[in-house]
Amino acid sequence: MALTAVTLFSVQAAELVRVGGYDFPPFVESDASGQPKGLALDLVEAFNKAQTKYEFRFVPTSARRRYADVAEGRFDLLFFESPEWEWTAKGHPVEFSNVFLTGGEVYVASAKSGRGQEWFADIKGKRVVGILGYHYGFTHFEGNPDILNREWGMKLVGSHRSSIEMVLAERMDVGIVTDAYLWSYLARNPETASRLLVSERYDQQYNHRVLVRKGGPMNTDTVNRMLASMERDGTLDRLWRAAKVLPAKP
Repeated sequence: MALTAVTLFSVQAAELVRVGGYDFPPFVESDASGQPKGLALDLVEAFNKAQTKYEFRFVPTSARRRYADVAEGRFDLLFFESPEWEWTAKGHPVEFSNVFLTGGEVYVASAKSGRGQEWFADIKGKRVVGILGYHYGFTHFEGNPDILNREWGMKLVGSHRSSIEMVLAERMDVGIVTDAYLWSYLARNPETASRLLVSERYDQQYNHRVLVRKGGPMNTDTVNRMLASMERDGTLDRLWRAAKVLPAKP
Protein backbone atom coordinates (compact mmCIF):
# COMPACT_ATOMS: atom_id res chain seq x y z
CA MET A 1 0.00 0.00 0.00
CA ALA A 2 2.81 2.42 0.89
CA LEU A 3 4.62 1.66 -2.37
CA THR A 4 1.44 2.25 -4.34
CA ALA A 5 0.91 5.61 -2.64
CA VAL A 6 4.49 6.70 -3.35
CA THR A 7 4.20 5.64 -7.00
CA LEU A 8 0.89 7.47 -7.38
CA PHE A 9 2.33 10.61 -5.80
CA SER A 10 5.33 10.50 -8.18
CA VAL A 11 3.05 10.29 -11.20
CA GLN A 12 0.87 13.11 -9.92
CA ALA A 13 3.88 15.25 -9.11
CA ALA A 14 5.32 15.01 -12.64
CA GLU A 15 5.29 18.45 -14.26
CA LEU A 16 3.24 18.68 -17.44
CA VAL A 17 5.11 19.65 -20.61
CA ARG A 18 2.93 20.17 -23.69
CA VAL A 19 4.52 19.25 -26.99
CA GLY A 20 2.96 20.90 -30.03
CA GLY A 21 2.78 19.23 -33.41
CA TYR A 22 1.28 19.96 -36.80
CA ASP A 23 0.81 17.87 -39.94
CA PHE A 24 4.40 17.29 -41.08
CA PRO A 25 4.73 13.65 -42.18
CA PRO A 26 6.40 11.42 -41.21
CA PHE A 27 6.87 13.47 -38.01
CA VAL A 28 3.15 14.09 -37.47
CA GLU A 29 0.35 12.65 -39.59
CA SER A 30 -3.11 11.17 -39.07
CA ASP A 31 -4.09 7.53 -39.00
CA ALA A 32 -7.22 6.09 -40.62
CA SER A 33 -9.38 7.32 -37.73
CA GLY A 34 -7.94 10.84 -37.85
CA GLN A 35 -5.80 10.44 -34.73
CA PRO A 36 -2.26 11.87 -34.79
CA LYS A 37 0.68 9.50 -35.15
CA GLY A 38 4.26 9.73 -36.34
CA LEU A 39 7.80 10.25 -35.19
CA ALA A 40 7.01 13.28 -33.01
CA LEU A 41 4.59 11.20 -30.94
CA ASP A 42 7.14 8.37 -30.75
CA LEU A 43 9.64 10.90 -29.43
CA VAL A 44 7.12 12.13 -26.85
CA GLU A 45 6.78 8.54 -25.65
CA ALA A 46 10.57 8.13 -25.54
CA PHE A 47 10.93 11.33 -23.50
CA ASN A 48 8.39 9.99 -20.99
CA LYS A 49 10.19 6.66 -20.69
CA ALA A 50 13.56 8.35 -20.20
CA GLN A 51 12.65 10.14 -16.95
CA THR A 52 9.92 10.71 -14.33
CA LYS A 53 10.21 14.41 -13.51
CA TYR A 54 8.09 15.56 -16.48
CA GLU A 55 4.99 14.26 -18.20
CA PHE A 56 5.18 15.05 -21.92
CA ARG A 57 1.83 15.32 -23.65
CA PHE A 58 1.16 15.90 -27.36
CA VAL A 59 -0.95 18.94 -28.31
CA PRO A 60 -2.13 19.35 -31.93
CA THR A 61 -1.73 22.65 -33.74
CA SER A 62 -1.34 23.62 -37.40
CA ALA A 63 1.56 24.89 -39.49
CA ARG A 64 0.06 28.38 -39.68
CA ARG A 65 -1.41 28.52 -36.16
CA ARG A 66 1.72 27.36 -34.33
CA TYR A 67 3.17 30.88 -34.03
CA ALA A 68 0.12 32.26 -32.22
CA ASP A 69 -0.24 29.12 -30.12
CA VAL A 70 3.28 29.29 -28.70
CA ALA A 71 2.92 33.03 -28.02
CA GLU A 72 -0.26 32.25 -26.06
CA GLY A 73 1.46 29.45 -24.11
CA ARG A 74 -0.64 26.63 -25.56
CA PHE A 75 2.41 24.39 -25.85
CA ASP A 76 5.93 24.38 -24.40
CA LEU A 77 7.99 22.42 -26.92
CA LEU A 78 7.84 21.79 -30.64
CA PHE A 79 9.93 18.99 -32.10
CA PHE A 80 11.53 19.04 -35.56
CA GLU A 81 11.54 22.82 -35.93
CA SER A 82 13.96 25.38 -37.37
CA PRO A 83 14.73 29.00 -36.35
CA GLU A 84 14.63 30.00 -40.03
CA TRP A 85 10.92 29.25 -40.31
CA GLU A 86 9.89 32.79 -39.25
CA TRP A 87 10.70 32.30 -35.56
CA THR A 88 13.86 34.39 -35.52
CA ALA A 89 12.67 36.96 -38.05
CA LYS A 90 9.51 37.74 -36.08
CA GLY A 91 11.07 37.67 -32.63
CA HIS A 92 8.88 34.97 -31.14
CA PRO A 93 9.50 34.13 -27.43
CA VAL A 94 11.36 30.90 -28.09
CA GLU A 95 14.79 29.28 -27.92
CA PHE A 96 16.16 26.24 -29.72
CA SER A 97 17.96 23.08 -28.69
CA ASN A 98 21.06 21.70 -30.34
CA VAL A 99 20.58 20.03 -33.71
CA PHE A 100 19.47 16.40 -33.30
CA LEU A 101 18.48 15.40 -36.86
CA THR A 102 19.30 16.83 -40.28
CA GLY A 103 17.03 16.83 -43.27
CA GLY A 104 15.77 18.86 -46.17
CA GLU A 105 13.28 19.21 -48.97
CA VAL A 106 13.79 17.91 -52.49
CA TYR A 107 12.02 18.41 -55.79
CA VAL A 108 10.18 15.57 -57.47
CA ALA A 109 8.82 15.32 -61.00
CA SER A 110 7.31 12.67 -63.21
CA ALA A 111 10.10 10.58 -64.75
CA LYS A 112 10.16 10.82 -68.54
CA SER A 113 12.56 9.73 -71.25
CA GLY A 114 15.13 12.46 -71.81
CA ARG A 115 14.24 14.36 -68.63
CA GLY A 116 17.10 14.73 -66.18
CA GLN A 117 18.38 16.95 -63.40
CA GLU A 118 18.24 20.00 -65.68
CA TRP A 119 14.45 19.92 -65.19
CA PHE A 120 15.00 21.34 -61.72
CA ALA A 121 17.47 24.05 -62.74
CA ASP A 122 14.78 26.74 -62.97
CA ILE A 123 11.68 26.13 -60.87
CA LYS A 124 9.92 29.44 -61.42
CA GLY A 125 7.51 29.24 -64.31
CA LYS A 126 6.68 25.59 -63.69
CA ARG A 127 3.54 24.34 -62.01
CA VAL A 128 4.80 23.77 -58.46
CA VAL A 129 2.86 22.15 -55.62
CA GLY A 130 3.78 22.58 -51.96
CA ILE A 131 2.22 22.43 -48.51
CA LEU A 132 0.15 25.21 -46.96
CA GLY A 133 2.04 26.77 -44.05
CA TYR A 134 5.50 25.61 -45.18
CA HIS A 135 8.42 27.81 -46.25
CA TYR A 136 10.48 27.12 -49.38
CA GLY A 137 14.00 28.13 -50.32
CA PHE A 138 13.28 28.96 -53.94
CA THR A 139 10.70 31.57 -52.81
CA HIS A 140 13.16 33.06 -50.28
CA PHE A 141 11.10 31.47 -47.48
CA GLU A 142 7.98 33.49 -48.19
CA GLY A 143 5.11 32.05 -46.14
CA ASN A 144 2.12 34.09 -47.32
CA PRO A 145 -0.06 31.78 -49.47
CA ASP A 146 -1.47 34.66 -51.53
CA ILE A 147 2.03 35.84 -52.47
CA LEU A 148 3.15 32.28 -53.20
CA ASN A 149 0.25 31.83 -55.57
CA ARG A 150 0.42 35.27 -57.17
CA GLU A 151 4.17 35.66 -57.60
CA TRP A 152 5.33 32.06 -57.80
CA GLY A 153 2.29 30.29 -59.20
CA MET A 154 2.33 27.72 -56.41
CA LYS A 155 -0.55 25.44 -55.60
CA LEU A 156 -0.71 24.66 -51.89
CA VAL A 157 -2.23 21.42 -50.63
CA GLY A 158 -2.51 19.67 -47.29
CA SER A 159 -0.19 16.69 -47.61
CA HIS A 160 3.01 15.44 -49.21
CA ARG A 161 1.12 12.41 -50.52
CA SER A 162 -1.20 14.72 -52.46
CA SER A 163 1.82 16.57 -53.87
CA ILE A 164 3.44 13.36 -55.08
CA GLU A 165 0.21 11.99 -56.53
CA MET A 166 -0.45 15.24 -58.43
CA VAL A 167 3.05 15.03 -59.91
CA LEU A 168 2.63 11.37 -60.86
CA ALA A 169 -0.70 12.24 -62.54
CA GLU A 170 1.12 15.11 -64.33
CA ARG A 171 -1.33 17.65 -62.95
CA MET A 172 1.70 19.53 -61.60
CA ASP A 173 5.25 19.79 -62.97
CA VAL A 174 7.19 19.80 -59.70
CA GLY A 175 6.45 18.86 -56.11
CA ILE A 176 8.49 19.76 -53.04
CA VAL A 177 8.62 17.13 -50.31
CA THR A 178 10.75 16.47 -47.26
CA ASP A 179 13.41 13.84 -47.88
CA ALA A 180 12.27 11.98 -44.74
CA TYR A 181 8.74 11.69 -46.10
CA LEU A 182 9.96 10.69 -49.56
CA TRP A 183 12.09 7.83 -48.19
CA SER A 184 9.14 6.67 -46.08
CA TYR A 185 6.75 6.95 -49.04
CA LEU A 186 9.02 4.98 -51.38
CA ALA A 187 9.51 2.28 -48.75
CA ARG A 188 5.72 1.88 -48.57
CA ASN A 189 5.17 2.30 -52.33
CA PRO A 190 8.25 0.84 -54.06
CA GLU A 191 6.47 0.58 -57.40
CA THR A 192 6.48 4.39 -57.70
CA ALA A 193 10.29 4.73 -57.51
CA SER A 194 10.78 4.28 -61.26
CA ARG A 195 8.03 6.81 -62.00
CA LEU A 196 9.58 9.65 -60.01
CA LEU A 197 12.54 11.84 -60.86
CA VAL A 198 14.09 13.14 -57.63
CA SER A 199 16.35 16.19 -57.59
CA GLU A 200 19.96 15.77 -56.50
CA ARG A 201 19.92 19.28 -55.05
CA TYR A 202 17.78 20.42 -52.16
CA ASP A 203 15.30 23.27 -52.14
CA GLN A 204 16.53 23.78 -48.60
CA GLN A 205 18.47 21.81 -46.05
CA TYR A 206 17.61 22.20 -42.41
CA ASN A 207 18.79 21.16 -39.02
CA HIS A 208 16.00 19.85 -36.83
CA ARG A 209 15.91 21.31 -33.32
CA VAL A 210 13.47 21.36 -30.45
CA LEU A 211 11.74 24.71 -30.04
CA VAL A 212 11.51 25.67 -26.35
CA ARG A 213 9.01 28.30 -25.20
CA LYS A 214 10.62 30.89 -22.94
CA GLY A 215 9.06 30.83 -19.48
CA GLY A 216 7.83 27.25 -19.89
CA PRO A 217 8.40 24.31 -17.54
CA MET A 218 11.60 23.17 -19.31
CA ASN A 219 14.67 25.09 -20.41
CA THR A 220 16.93 24.48 -23.38
CA ASP A 221 19.76 23.00 -21.30
CA THR A 222 17.46 20.30 -19.95
CA VAL A 223 16.23 19.41 -23.43
CA ASN A 224 19.81 19.25 -24.71
CA ARG A 225 20.82 16.90 -21.89
CA MET A 226 17.91 14.58 -22.62
CA LEU A 227 18.65 14.50 -26.34
CA ALA A 228 22.34 13.83 -25.71
CA SER A 229 21.52 10.95 -23.36
CA MET A 230 19.07 9.43 -25.86
CA GLU A 231 21.65 9.72 -28.62
CA ARG A 232 24.30 7.98 -26.51
CA ASP A 233 22.06 5.05 -25.59
CA GLY A 234 20.86 4.56 -29.19
CA THR A 235 17.25 5.61 -28.61
CA LEU A 236 17.28 8.30 -31.29
CA ASP A 237 18.87 6.09 -33.94
CA ARG A 238 16.29 3.36 -33.28
CA LEU A 239 13.47 5.89 -33.68
CA TRP A 240 14.89 7.30 -36.93
CA ARG A 241 15.34 3.87 -38.48
CA ALA A 242 11.94 2.57 -37.37
CA ALA A 243 10.30 5.63 -38.96
CA LYS A 244 12.48 5.27 -42.10
CA VAL A 245 13.59 8.92 -41.96
CA LEU A 246 17.12 7.90 -42.91
CA PRO A 247 18.03 6.71 -46.41
CA ALA A 248 17.99 2.96 -46.84
CA LYS A 249 21.35 1.27 -46.49
CA PRO A 250 22.69 -0.08 -49.81
